[in-house]
Amino acid sequence: MFGKLSAGLATLAFLASFAAADNINVNGTSRSMNVYAPKNIEKGRPLIIQMHGMNQDAPYQQNAAKWEPIADTARFVVVFPNGQNKAWDISGDKDINFIKAIINEMYSKYGIDKNRVYVSGFSMGGMMSYHVANKMGDQIAAIAPVSGGGGVNSPKRAMPIMHTHGTTDDVVNYNNTVNTLKGWVSAQKCSSNSKVTKPYPANKSGSAASLEVWSGCNDNVEVRLLTIAGKGHWYSMDEASVNTSVEIWNFVKNYSLDGSTLTPPIEVPTDRDSVFNGGFDSTDVAWTLQTHGSAAATGDVKNGKYQFDISAVGTENYQVQLIQHDLHLEKGQWYEVSFDASAGAARTLEVNVEQHTDPWASYLTEKANFELGTESKTYTFQFQMTAATDKDSRLSFNAGASTGTLTLDNVSIKKIAEPSLGFTAMRFGATIAESTFDVYNLAGRRLGFVEIIENDVPNMQKTVKNAGFGKGVYILRGKNRSFMVPVDR
Repeated sequence: MFGKLSAGLATLAFLASFAAADNINVNGTSRSMNVYAPKNIEKGRPLIIQMHGMNQDAPYQQNAAKWEPIADTARFVVVFPNGQNKAWDISGDKDINFIKAIINEMYSKYGIDKNRVYVSGFSMGGMMSYHVANKMGDQIAAIAPVSGGGGVNSPKRAMPIMHTHGTTDDVVNYNNTVNTLKGWVSAQKCSSNSKVTKPYPANKSGSAASLEVWSGCNDNVEVRLLTIAGKGHWYSMDEASVNTSVEIWNFVKNYSLDGSTLTPPIEVPTDRDSVFNGGFDSTDVAWTLQTHGSAAATGDVKNGKYQFDISAVGTENYQVQLIQHDLHLEKGQWYEVSFDASAGAARTLEVNVEQHTDPWASYLTEKANFELGTESKTYTFQFQMTAATDKDSRLSFNAGASTGTLTLDNVSIKKIAEPSLGFTAMRFGATIAESTFDVYNLAGRRLGFVEIIENDVPNMQKTVKNAGFGKGVYILRGKNRSFMVPVDR
C-alpha cells in the first residue's frame, strides 16, 4: 500500500539513519533490517518490530515513526525490517520466518525479553501485523497495525490489538477495516459495549482523534480503535492530536506473554561523584565496553560480576577498555578508587581516571597498574584532582595488553580527606633503625629507592622530592616499616 511523502519527510529522507543496517540469513536468503538499540541497553527489555508499507522501505518507516526518543526513554529495541521487493507475504510463511529470525537475532545480540515482543506496521505492514497475530500469536504479546487490516484466522491466543486509521484513507478504506477489526472483537468475545473517548486525548479539545475500546475480551486483553478524523493514508505524528508511536507504546507495554508487568527502566544519574552500578547488579548499565584498533573483546555480567573475554590484543592497553563516564570530579578534592578483580591467568590491568572527550587527558600523575592473579582481591589507589573541575570525567579499566578472561566487581570511587602529612600516615612492624626505603606509587609499582636518615623524619618529603620523585603520594617500604609520603601539595 502506498504512503504519501510530505515535503518535511522528503527533506529528512537523505538524513543518516539512527539505526544500524543489519542482515540475517533466513532459510538461505539474506534479509535486511534497520535496528535501533539505545546505548547500553539492559538485558530483558522489550522488542518492537515495525514494518513499512508497500513500495516503501525500512529507512522510510523509521523516519516516519520516529521511535528513537521513545526507545531511549523506555529502554527497548526497535527493528525496521525490509520486505522483499518492498512488499510483505501476508498469506504464506516467508515473512513469518523472517519475523521469527529477527526475534532470535535480537535475543542473541541484546537479550531482549521474548515475552515482550510487539509487532506493528503501516499499510501493508499493518496487514502483515494481523498475519503475524494469526500465525505467531504464541510469540507476540500485542500488535498495533496502522492503516491496514486483516481478518481472524485461527489465532493461537487472544491478541491485544490497537488499530489506528484515518477516516479519509483513500488507499485502505476506513469503514471496511473497522468492520474487519470488529471480527476480532467478536472472535475474542469482547464486550459488545465499547467505550468511546472523543476527542482523544480528552485534554486536547481540538484533537481530531477519538478512541474506542472493547474490554472484557478473552484473557483480559483489549481491542482498541484509534480513529483520526480527516486523516488520509498516513502515519500520524500530529502533536495537536496524537503521536501514533507514543500511543502504540503506551498500549503494548501493558502486555506480556507471561502476564508479568514491565520493570521501569534503570535511570542512570548524570553529574555524579560516585560510580553507578559498581556491583554489576544483573546488568552492565552505565558501563561501556570499547575496543579499538586490532583488539577484540566481549563483556557481559555473569553472577553479579563483569567478565571480559579478550580474544585479540591491541597495541595499547586502552584498546580494550570498560568505562563509566558522567563522573563529577572537583578540583583539589582527594578520591579513592577501589575494585575487586581476578583473571584467568596472571596479568596486568591498567586503570585510569581521565577526560571523557578528546584529548582524554589523564587526571592521575601516572596510570595505575595492578598485577592480577586467579583469585579475586581488592585493589585501591588514591589521587588528587589537580585539574579544573570536570563534570563528565570517566573511570576506565584498560585491558588490551593480554588475551584471556578478566573479572571485575565492587567498583567504587569516593571522596576522601587529604592524606595526613608525615610518616604516621602508614606504619607497621618494629621500629628498628634502617635507612634504605623502596619507593612505590599508590598502584603498587616500584619506582626506585631513597636513603632516609632515622632522625630526619620531618624532612622525609623533602628527601623524596630531592631524589627526583615528582608531585604525588608515595609509599616508602623498608624492611620493617612503611610510610605514606605526600609530596608538593
